[in-house]
Amino acid sequence: MAHADPLALALLGAGRSMRFGNADKLMTPLCGRPLIAWAADAGRMLPAEWHLLVAGADASLAAAAPGYRLLTNPVPERGLSTSLRIAAEEAERLGAAALIVMLGDMPFVQPTHLHQLVAAFGADETRPVFSNPPQGAPSPPALFPAACFAALKRLEGDKGARALAPGARLVPVDSEALLDIDTPDDITRAEAIWRAPGAES
Repeated sequence: MAHADPLALALLGAGRSMRFGNADKLMTPLCGRPLIAWAADAGRMLPAEWHLLVAGADASLAAAAPGYRLLTNPVPERGLSTSLRIAAEEAERLGAAALIVMLGDMPFVQPTHLHQLVAAFGADETRPVFSNPPQGAPSPPALFPAACFAALKRLEGDKGARALAPGARLVPVDSEALLDIDTPDDITRAEAIWRAPGAES
């Protein structure tokens, strides 16, 4: 589903991944493909005008997300807010009507869900839109209208954009679709989910 106004999509991949150990989390194979490739593929299915990858200056990570333009985050140690700020600044510079934010360690987000976020934005272009799992807190992927860019640029630390969730539109989604990979055990769990009977391929 296309949207009349220009949209930017940012895939965030500059996290320190301290709970994952010494391995490069986003390049760790999940069912034979780099972890980040799963989210990158889903985001590429959304007809946004701009697909952006916010990450360190890592050529291998950028190569695993073809179709995305790399925006280098020079200070990822200062938390997720630095990547959100970079994405919001670029979306503002491009003249995007909204910014969709995805995380590189969430492999099971489906393109249909991203389209639902855009549809919710189309129904009310004044409020951010968050994913809403059953009995869970508002979560990315999330969509932020241009009116929210200034607030995104003011964020600090590693708490992400949840401060913008009060009053946001919420799009229901299954908890499994929002599985995020924090540890090597999570990779094992994700592979089991993907290989389970009835899982999408």
